[in-house]
Amino acid sequence: MFTMDNGFDFSGKLNINFKPGAVKVIGKELAKQGIEKVLIVTDPGVLKAKLHENLISSLNQANIQYQVFSDVEPNPRDTTCEKAAILAKELKIGTVIGIGGGSSLDTAKCVSFLLTNPGRVKDYNGKDKVKNEPIPMIAIPTTAGTGSEVTANAAITDSEKHIKMSVRSQKIIPYLAVLDPELLATLPQHVAAFSSMDALIHAIESFLSRNANSFSDFFNLKAIELLSKYIRPFYAEPSNTEAAGNMLLGSMLAGLGISNTGTGNAHALGRALGGDYDMAHGLACSVVFPHVMKFNAMAQPGKFVEIAKAMDLPVKGLSEKEIGVKVVEEMFALLDELNIPAKLSGLNVTKESFENMASVAINNVKPNPRKTTETDIIRLFEESY
Repeated sequence: MFTMDNGFDFSGKLNINFKPGAVKVIGKELAKQGIEKVLIVTDPGVLKAKLHENLISSLNQANIQYQVFSDVEPNPRDTTCEKAAILAKELKIGTVIGIGGGSSLDTAKCVSFLLTNPGRVKDYNGKDKVKNEPIPMIAIPTTAGTGSEVTANAAITDSEKHIKMSVRSQKIIPYLAVLDPELLATLPQHVAAFSSMDALIHAIESFLSRNANSFSDFFNLKAIELLSKYIRPFYAEPSNTEAAGNMLLGSMLAGLGISNTGTGNAHALGRALGGDYDMAHGLACSVVFPHVMKFNAMAQPGKFVEIAKAMDLPVKGLSEKEIGVKVVEEMFALLDELNIPAKLSGLNVTKESFENMASVAINNVKPNPRKTTETDIIRLFEESY
């Protein structure tokens, strides 16, 4: 059952280099374009794991000057983006390279547009506020999670209000996505779990979105198929190149989906949790996701059947309602097998914050397939507690 529509809009900018060792030839490609200086935007974890070493070697071999900015934190702050942009201006760089998880890639996106657009990150919170074309940005994901390497979004925390902002513009899509499965080999298991679930949640929420269309459905169903098939073997052994590669492809496809359809209640609640508790994004979305799926099942029963088929769940002889229950059970099973906490009460979240978080989350529920009120959101937090 695909989304029925009378025509649709689907935007994307695809320039992808996918293969083991792909990062090793970036310097050569930049040299061909006459790029002489780059800023590498990353986080301390990437440096500690030395995931950037092949990138550095590639730049050195091509005689390209570089500076590393490694102050990116989880749920990156606007002030961090602006600090990196100041450095980039001083160095007069020609390209920004983001390497890491979604936080590093989103920070690099902000650096690229701040170099050609005046003001602060908060001035661009919302849709289509980036007016001038950013400088080129290369995105190199080291997790199979956010799909940020192909999305038109950057999620940044307002350091003053402690809320998640969303810069949304087709202009900030990276001009090149480099998908190298070898970079995922040393990923810590808990990071693999959180990021992988985030990718699966992207695919499912995009598929169920009010903004879904027959074209986005193709991307999302394939993403659900790949991610659900490989998420367990990838978690068990991130150095499994086949699993890592398919997780990267699934994450990218889901990224294309959400860039056009938006996400649902899991991300609305997850962003609120990230703003109030600085919780890892993938963890925040994962812990509430099974409850959100249970809430949404009545809105899209036919699509829940398609999700079950894409996940290769046994559905023969079951009613749509029973299949919906089976899909929800699978989400709870995934949290258990990936050792992801299933309750907010174990994550130092307090019930007193539910009302305030609901007032934030309600602003992001529009794409969700079932109409959602603040009371519904509070109930979802309570069920997740």
